Amino acid sequence: MTRPLALAYHGVASVSPRRDPHGLFVSPAALRRQIRWLRRHGYRLVTFAELAARSAAGSGSGYAALTFDDGFADNLHGLLPVLEELGAPATVFVVSGWLGGEHPEMPGARMLDAGELRRLHAARVEIGGHTATHPDLTTLEFADAREELARGRSELEALLDAPVTSLAYPYGRATADTVRAAAAAGFLAACLTSGNGAPDRALEVPREDMTNGATLLGLRLKAAGRYEPLMRHRPVRAAYRAKQLLLGARP
Repeated sequence: MTRPLALAYHGVASVSPRRDPHGLFVSPAALRRQIRWLRRHGYRLVTFAELAARSAAGSGSGYAALTFDDGFADNLHGLLPVLEELGAPATVFVVSGWLGGEHPEMPGARMLDAGELRRLHAARVEIGGHTATHPDLTTLEFADAREELARGRSELEALLDAPVTSLAYPYGRATADTVRAAAAAGFLAACLTSGNGAPDRALEVPREDMTNGATLLGLRLKAAGRYEPLMRHRPVRAAYRAKQLLLGARP
C-alpha cells in the first residue's frame, strides 16, 4: 500500500527555471501530469487537514495532499482551473500579511488579495495558515512564535468567516517549541518540508518539495520515501546542482 504523501508547491505558472531561482513555480501542464501519475499509482487526493488526521490515526496509506505555500494569485487563476478540470482537492497556505502585495523573492509575482482569497475558499480549496509575516519560527521565543501564528490565523479567519486549522511552517522548519506554539495558537495540523517530520504526528507532517522542473521520476522517488535519502549523497547533489545550472542557462 502507498504511504501517506503530502507534496509542497508554491506558484502555478509557466516560468522558466532561469527566471525562477528559488524553484517556486510548477506549470499547469506539469501539475496535470503529476496529479494523473498519483491517481494511476493508487493515490486518493484529499485536503491536507484530512491527510493529517488520517495519518495520525494510522489510516493515511493511499492518500495524498497537494499543498501550495505563500498564497500566490496564480493559485486562483492557474491552480484552480486544473483542480476543477481534474476534480482534485488542494490546500493553499497563506501568509496573511502578504495579501494584495508582491512576493518578496519573486518581483512581479502578485499575491492573492482578500477578494481572490475568498473566491478560492468558496471554490472549496482548503485555506491554511502560513503565519502573518513569514518569519523563521525556529528563531523566535515561544511567546513570539505563538503570537505570529495566532495573528496569521485570526486575520485569515476574519477574512473568510471560517475556521483555519491547518498550518505550513515557514521555510518548512519547526522545533519542539514551534510545534507547541502551533498547538497553542489553535492549529490542529501542520507540516514541514524536505521529508522532515513524522506522519503519525498531526503537527509535524512531512512534505516532499515539488520545485520547478520536478520530474515524474523524482515524484516516484518521493512517493517511495527515497528522494531525500538519495539527495544526501554528495555525487547526487552535485549532479542535481549541475542540472539546475544547465536549466537556468537556457533562454
